[in-house]
Amino acid sequence: MFFDKKPTSTRTAIAMGIFIGAVLGLMINSPILGMIIGGIIGNNIGKKIQGGEFKKHKKEKIINAPMKKKFPKPGLNAIITLIIIFILIYVFRPWFHGFFMGFYRYPLLVFFVLFAILGAIFFQQRNVNAGSFFVALAVVSMLGLFFHDIILERYIVQDTEYNKIEALPDTTEVRILPKAVARRYLEDSLQKSREKIGGLDIVNIDGKPVWTAPRIPDGFILFFTQKVNGLMIADITKTDRVTRIETQTLEVGEGIGLFDNIYWNLFKKKYFIDIDEIYYIMHEDRIKTVAPVVGYKFKFPVMMPYFKGVFVVDEGGSIQFYTPAETKVAKVFEGNWVYPESLARLYVDSYKFHLGIMNTWFLHEDQIEISDVYGQSNKQPFLMPTEDGLKWIIATEPWGESYGVFKIFLVDALTGKIEMIEMDEEKTLTGPVRVVSYVKKKFPIIDWATASVIEPRPYVIDGNLYWELSITPRDFAGISYTVFVNSMNNEVLAFEDDEGVYAFVTGEKVVQVNITEEESVNEKIRQIEALLEELKVMV
Repeated sequence: MFFDKKPTSTRTAIAMGIFIGAVLGLMINSPILGMIIGGIIGNNIGKKIQGGEFKKHKKEKIINAPMKKKFPKPGLNAIITLIIIFILIYVFRPWFHGFFMGFYRYPLLVFFVLFAILGAIFFQQRNVNAGSFFVALAVVSMLGLFFHDIILERYIVQDTEYNKIEALPDTTEVRILPKAVARRYLEDSLQKSREKIGGLDIVNIDGKPVWTAPRIPDGFILFFTQKVNGLMIADITKTDRVTRIETQTLEVGEGIGLFDNIYWNLFKKKYFIDIDEIYYIMHEDRIKTVAPVVGYKFKFPVMMPYFKGVFVVDEGGSIQFYTPAETKVAKVFEGNWVYPESLARLYVDSYKFHLGIMNTWFLHEDQIEISDVYGQSNKQPFLMPTEDGLKWIIATEPWGESYGVFKIFLVDALTGKIEMIEMDEEKTLTGPVRVVSYVKKKFPIIDWATASVIEPRPYVIDGNLYWELSITPRDFAGISYTVFVNSMNNEVLAFEDDEGVYAFVTGEKVVQVNITEEESVNEKIRQIEALLEELKVMV
């Protein structure tokens, strides 16, 4: 055999070279080429190590000579064991996806491990010069890991086109129901003892935006024995609970195991990818599970994430993959979204490096920060229906202690095209971080220890930017008021019912709730009731 003719150190170096070469070869989509190159390099390194051993012991006249033995030659059992391990890892590769993707996403980590091992080998052979060289490379690789995100985002902003627009498209549907309240509504209306609600996502069903969530098994044993039995759906355009259940057994789904788990099946199809938020749509009265795919391409020394396509799984477990070009024309995605939410946020956040790393670190000229409101469970981007279709919308503020609206980015939820509007600085528009304070200031009578202001989402009327928020109980058991804040003058408008909301957004006569007066009256009533109770006790 090829390995039998090699000394032990050379065989080890070749095996390591093939393995590491295979991993690095995956970065260029050619693991076989990587294995060949790795084997050649490993063979050369092994010869040098062996040469070092020979020179080191030359005076003692000790040389490595093959020995005749009656039992199997050294290394054969180890090679067979490695082959079996590789086969098992390959068969059960979905279980190891997270581990291997950790190396795949961070090539510098692979380089660090490679150089550290080589350095250790050379030091073991007392080849100090070579050992020091590879240890130095390992240290450089480790330092590079600390700057990984900076390098990645700088590459992204260099390779991405941010199209400037002059005006924001008007919003076409009112997103009244926030995510936290939608989850509470769905959990409260689920009447299945062995099921629970999965993750929530906004999709279009029958032309209307709704929250959907899968009904996944609830319990350890049920995880192995039950299927996903359908969806729970909540109307996003209503204040009151309007929910319904859709029952269809999904042979492949979330929250089930083992071999009917959706991740097991998708990673069998494509391995070196990430799956973004999985969501569910209805197409021709059948439930379709949609899984946007994030792929990677190597650009030294990082892996660049990009939109690779979409998996669609039908209720029978059949899987179909659509490329980005195919998603634009496929009927199944009509009126819905496919572009990954995580990529939309990453590509917008990378814009802070558009004038270079030094500017981001020290000068901060034209530098953005995503305007996330502290303590909110549902962060940007928000998926909003507009005149130009569904958009991931991300509002940003200037770097530092400034909270006005600086730039707003719109990422097309179907194509991923990024548009950017630079807000007029003379208009001094208030951003989402501060509007929460204006709402609380407007209605001081509300007990904010038991109430919350959540989800400041953008709403555009005739080109004017408003922030739509929801005032809810702390336990999210409904919506007390829907509030709009004018970003230009901080005017706060509150509505208790859907009629008031729709009258406002359509330009009809606005009848808003005066929460301060209403709460004052309620407070007086409570005080009178308390006095009456005290009088009853005294009598």
